[in-house]
Amino acid sequence: MGPLYKLGWFDFTYSLQLAALIGFFFGFVLERAGFGNPRKLTAIFYLRDFAVLKVMFTAIAVCILGLLYFSVLGWIDLGRVHILPTYIWPQIVGGLLLGAGFLIGGYCPTTSVVATASGKLDGVIFILGMVFGSLIFALVFPLIEGFYTSGHMGTVRLPDILNINSGIIAFLICLMAVGAFWIAEKTEGKFGDKETLPVGSAKIKRTGATLLILLGLILAVINPDRPVYSKSSVPAITSKETEKIEPVAPTADIPSSNEFKIVDDEGC
Repeated sequence: MGPLYKLGWFDFTYSLQLAALIGFFFGFVLERAGFGNPRKLTAIFYLRDFAVLKVMFTAIAVCILGLLYFSVLGWIDLGRVHILPTYIWPQIVGGLLLGAGFLIGGYCPTTSVVATASGKLDGVIFILGMVFGSLIFALVFPLIEGFYTSGHMGTVRLPDILNINSGIIAFLICLMAVGAFWIAEKTEGKFGDKETLPVGSAKIKRTGATLLILLGLILAVINPDRPVYSKSSVPAITSKETEKIEPVAPTADIPSSNEFKIVDDEGC
């Protein structure tokens, strides 16, 4: 939603209303997927149920395919999508702490809100713990500020690191997702409870995997990073035409209350 807001498609008030609506449906889908149940969430650590991996990997694949195809079609400007900078060491430590809290508490921040909305007391306790932990972090931040900003790498993208186009990255992620789904289902069949695991059609799974790989392969071939217009397609201005162009003195821009303007990049 962030790039659409920055393009001025709607104002700030409407963006808040739309965010609330998207958040409601996001939470509804998580609840229907069983992500308000801590036992289902932590079952992945015991190799019994890989619903978390399947849902998250599906979200990643849909997101990267959607963004790149929208970019190819000219429906979205990826340059306006804010990417958080990388601070490698604090983010590694933060990821480990989040994983430990996930395993011990049974929730991540989002699923704890889903559990609270569905009336679970442990979800409320988890949220209170996050609030208390945030207050402690704010109090001790002057002591750990050096570590908090260590390992700064700026904006890091896989296409830049591997020196390959985004389409190939998308294709590799699609292959990785299909492989992860296959391994997850084999593992569930060995360690999971077949009576509680959802049973899906093998034909639908094969069709979905084929479609996912095909969409990624198309992006790898067309190269979404390729500019739409090359320099050779832009008509050059001759010296005679430049003589006809009269210089215009710069004028100050007149601010308008109806003009959309970004004061600061708040991210997506």
